[in-house]
Amino acid sequence: MRLHFDESGDFAFGAGFDAYVQAAVICAERDLPKIEAFVAAEQDRLGVDELHGVALPDEELVPICAYVEASPLEILAQATDTNALTEGQITEHRLGQAVRLKENLEQWKAAGGESESIESWYWLHINRAGLPQRVSNREYVQADFLVRLIHGALFKTIVRFLDDRYRDDLADFHFILDGKLPGKLAAGEKVLNALLLPAMGSNQDRFALVTPLEWQQEPVHPFHAKFSSGENTLSLNRIFEHGLRFEDSRDHAGLQLADVVAYVTRRAILDPDDDVVYRAYSHIRDKLRTERGGQAISLVRYETGTDNIDDARYRLVL
Repeated sequence: MRLHFDESGDFAFGAGFDAYVQAAVICAERDLPKIEAFVAAEQDRLGVDELHGVALPDEELVPICAYVEASPLEILAQATDTNALTEGQITEHRLGQAVRLKENLEQWKAAGGESESIESWYWLHINRAGLPQRVSNREYVQADFLVRLIHGALFKTIVRFLDDRYRDDLADFHFILDGKLPGKLAAGEKVLNALLLPAMGSNQDRFALVTPLEWQQEPVHPFHAKFSSGENTLSLNRIFEHGLRFEDSRDHAGLQLADVVAYVTRRAILDPDDDVVYRAYSHIRDKLRTERGGQAISLVRYETGTDNIDDARYRLVL
């Protein structure tokens, strides 16, 4: 399976209202050639080297979203905004994270921990969480919230690709993100790369993964056979054996479609009365829905944030 991730908006939590969206496009390996063929045909038709939502005329977003709706792809999106989070609330959250990491480090040392590499890991992430000069609030929030989206996309993959023809596809996972810098990781990407598995492994309630019981019965499903590490336990190290791939969106049809999904969703939030944007979003709205709550998108914030969500502003997207 290939899980692609991109976002729309620059996550600048300054003055004035703005919304930011992160999206996932999930594609089975067997379906990838037809997805790539569609994107290549659209590139030729539009005379562009990639499908980038912000660069396309609004009316061209409609047929692309219509294709996503009719395709075997699964999609997911989450949003936050400047009313739900402020710079001060983000800083408060980060300082709290740094304090908790420092407490965990002291508890580990008190219990006899002596590994230099583990202590270095703790200090690295204490500094990344607590020092905005190391990682900006913008990059930190993007990385932190991507952990939630990656888990959500993995969960949706398990529950939506149940047909037997996808059995073999579910034995291998590639997590592909739009790289911000050529040839190296940006600061936020380093945070995500390092914190993803510890975060998912340490919070079993938020990041639970459940597979159908019949997958454990003979013949054992390839997903369960490869990734199970005991009764009702999955190995994250095996699921993420290929790591996170930060790559050029021009090389991946799935990343380009993730960009369009994120952009159209954000435009539907910011321009709720735009008829063309609404037509585009209406094609993907139902496909965005999740098994948890049934909303088309999740609204994410920190515990330090507010509940100041304008329901009217989100009326088209939820």
